Amino acid sequence: MTRAGIEILEDDEEADIASFMLIACGLESRDFFFHERNLTRENFEKNYDTLVKMVENRSFRRAPYFVIGYFALLTGGKISEELRQDILEVASWKHEKDYWLDAEFALNRKVYLEDFREKIRIHRPGQKLHPAKFTHSIKDLKNSQVIIGTTQFRKICGSNEILKIVHINLGGWNLKAIPEAIFRFQNLQGLSLEFNQLQRIPDEISSLKSLRYLYMDYNNLHTLPSVIGEVSSLIELSIAHNDIFSLPRSLRNLKNLNYICLRGTGVKEAPKFLKHLTYDGSPRISATKT
Repeated sequence: MTRAGIEILEDDEEADIASFMLIACGLESRDFFFHERNLTRENFEKNYDTLVKMVENRSFRRAPYFVIGYFALLTGGKISEELRQDILEVASWKHEKDYWLDAEFALNRKVYLEDFREKIRIHRPGQKLHPAKFTHSIKDLKNSQVIIGTTQFRKICGSNEILKIVHINLGGWNLKAIPEAIFRFQNLQGLSLEFNQLQRIPDEISSLKSLRYLYMDYNNLHTLPSVIGEVSSLIELSIAHNDIFSLPRSLRNLKNLNYICLRGTGVKEAPKFLKHLTYDGSPRISATKT
């Protein structure tokens, strides 16, 4: 395997197959990788038979099953029950259990596949899900200080382990609102909520005084609340691919803020109240306060 990371499409074969499948759907791969939501349910289902044939032509390989499963989750496209079972089979950890020499990489990959399989298992037409983007430290994962997925989140919420948790990842679960229980995790340092349907960040976010990393890419946000400036420990804020066109002036209060990721938003330049160090026009503003 030539794999650069644990995620689907971070493998050379998967990336090549994804490009061929995207062409079959009438998309250029560069357009997809800039904004994944350029691939729609309509596109996926219209070309589903062709995509399945592409999978069947390589049925002896695992990669095409990963890719079509990834696209099905992303778009909410309908798949057959037979294909669902095939994807679940090829994504089983048993196929990679003794393959990876790096134990930490293997642990991350195992947890990633578990998240992917759980989402494939519950996937229904019209329900947009997404494999998790991992931003936690491996040390925190090994120390059971990381929550990944809604099942684990609900379990921990009903226990006395809340103060132990430093990172919560609920990315790709089609959430319409941030669960109120999150604000009970007072030692939380990282919060990953990418690829959901969130329209707002509630003012309660200001209660997370230990929060250092907030990832909100690919949601339906239109604004950031002014109280974001009260999340005093914040170092990184990622809001890529949201319908945000301006940033609150309260961001200047964040003394530890290193950068804001703004790819695919309406914010085209660093606001005057942030003196940017580097800005290349789309991905990030690395900023200090004036």
